[in-house]
Amino acid sequence: MRPPTALVLAMTALGYVLLMATLALGLVRARRERGARQQAEPGGRRGRAALVWRVAETVLGGWAVLVVVLLGYYYGLADLGGNFLVGGLTGSAALLAIALPLFALASWGWERAGGRKRAEDRRRAGARGGRSR
Repeated sequence: MRPPTALVLAMTALGYVLLMATLALGLVRARRERGARQQAEPGGRRGRAALVWRVAETVLGGWAVLVVVLLGYYYGLADLGGNFLVGGLTGSAALLAIALPLFALASWGWERAGGRKRAEDRRRAGARGGRSR
């Protein structure tokens, strides 16, 4: 038996609103932490350790959200449990295995290009005797 279309649409809309609210709260929290981190004493993770931690946090958090969506919608609402769920979980894990190296490569290139520009800006600011951000 399939659930009514109105129920499916309502659940999808509710999930979308909850996801957007969670993302908004995460953005507010990140901005607060960045401001607090600038005022706090130096310390904590830096360099590659910070990058690895941030990537692991992002990947595992995103995969956990995907698993919740899979379980909630496909098992709870659409009643497509069993092999379909196993395929969804292994497929999303395979997607992570493909996307993570590409993400790492893009991040490395972005930081390398930005790092060169920041070094040039610092060198120019030092020649003028001023400070740059």
